[in-house]
Order: sequence, then structure tokens, then C-alpha cells
Amino acid sequence: MVWQDIALSIASIIFAYSIIPQIFYGFKTKKGLISLQLSILSVVGMAAVTIAYFSLNLYFSGILSIIVTLSWAVLTYQRIAYGKVKN
Repeated sequence: MVWQDIALSIASIIFAYSIIPQIFYGFKTKKGLISLQLSILSVVGMAAVTIAYFSLNLYFSGILSIIVTLSWAVLTYQRIAYGKVKN
């Protein structure tokens, strides 16, 4: 494992950890609070980053990046399933 894999893995862990409260809050309140554009573009961008990690043989970073991608996918699902937020 190269140092870049370790550094990118730590960053992915931090990103995944930071999304967890938002996911739980969305399920608890039944509101999709993240904009659809942000969530879709984040899923697409993280999927591209994941592919790049695997192509560079940074497997641990790639696996953790899959978790971040799936977390954004859950936020996208919440936005679609719960519709617009009514104030």
C-alpha cells in the first residue's frame, strides 16, 4: 500500500463520516434536504473518482470511495422519494 492510498482512504473515511448525520436526519424527518443537482453530480463525480482509484491500483481507496458514492446515492434517493421540502 502506497502513501497516496492511505491519504486518499483517510479523506474518504472523513467524507463518509460527514455524510452519515445527513442521511439519518433525512430518514428521520422524511425530507430530502439536499438539492437534486448536487446529489446527482456528486454521485457521478464520486463514481468517476472510484473508477480512477481502481485503475491506479489504489484498491483500499476505491473501496472506501464506493461507500462515499453509495452515501450520496442514498441522499439522491431521499431527495427523489421525499420530494420538495415545504416551508
